[in-house]
Amino acid sequence: MYENLRISNFRGIDELNIDDLSRINLFVGANNSGKTSVLEALFLLSGAGNPRLPTSINSFRSLKFVSDNVWRSFFNRMDISSPIVVDGLECAVEKKLAISAIADTSDLGEADSHSPKDSDSSSQAGSKATSESSIVGLDLLYEEADSQATRLTRSQVFQEKRDVRTRVVEGKLEPKRALFTNDLTITYSEIALRLERMLVDKKDQVLVDVARKLDGSVSGFVLGANGTIFVDTGLSKMLPVQLLGNGMVKLLVVNLNAYEARNGILLIDEIDNGLHHSSLGLLWKSLIRSAVNYDVQIVATTHSYECIKALVDSSEGESMGNLIRVFRTEMADDKINVKAFDRDALTRFIEREWEVR
Repeated sequence: MYENLRISNFRGIDELNIDDLSRINLFVGANNSGKTSVLEALFLLSGAGNPRLPTSINSFRSLKFVSDNVWRSFFNRMDISSPIVVDGLECAVEKKLAISAIADTSDLGEADSHSPKDSDSSSQAGSKATSESSIVGLDLLYEEADSQATRLTRSQVFQEKRDVRTRVVEGKLEPKRALFTNDLTITYSEIALRLERMLVDKKDQVLVDVARKLDGSVSGFVLGANGTIFVDTGLSKMLPVQLLGNGMVKLLVVNLNAYEARNGILLIDEIDNGLHHSSLGLLWKSLIRSAVNYDVQIVATTHSYECIKALVDSSEGESMGNLIRVFRTEMADDKINVKAFDRDALTRFIEREWEVR
């Protein structure tokens, strides 16, 4: 579980330090205040320098192509003269990812996303880039260190003609289990595959328990031959789950994702999208249970005051107090700042009806 996070020169973030991360973390704030960028930075750091991830996080924002400007968009103010740096402490292991722009095609060799190539990792490709350079890709240097050793991985993602290529230059990728989700990343085929894995593992009772609280007639889920998810509601025939409404689908997806991210980290952008405020308590109670049972760290974003209140109300009890943190991001003087609230502080704010978003 990550304890802290440092981000510099990434997206709209110049410098940002986030301390005291907990099991359940909710980021709130206005649009363009860096909430999604924090999730993306954690996703990149967890990938151990996987060169496919930068293009993945762009696809989460519906960017399906690459160009000079798209490569630049990773860097704060599009300034490629300094590297992006993301680092954090996770289970006594210091993890650090530096991302530099590749401005010289001589830094590129044969593209191969599986076979390491010999290279001098002491010099990153981005050291040759200036603010006016054209960009052909990104160079990712990942380092993790504990009391025993320091391990390095260097990889690259770049455009070659019309194709995007990747290669591992040095080291071996050992990513942490991490899952990034938003409304654009969800497909019913992926939902079906995740349900299938949960059914095979006989861990689907949690889904039934959650669904019953939304609709008491639900007694189970099954998969059809074409990947359709059917739900048993006691009628003469089962129904496709979509017919029970977006709220049921959302709760199903969130809890399937928590199981998929077990022993890792689940990143959820706009967690309350598609849910009526009356279902938010059920969402958080089921997620808190999954986070504890599956050893998942959850980091999510929202704009909703009701979502914050539902999290506080769902974490009552002495054992729950240290499980949650809410972080408010805000833009001031063209810089993003963050303020942390524990459950006790949030309870006081809510009782006094103070604004915490």
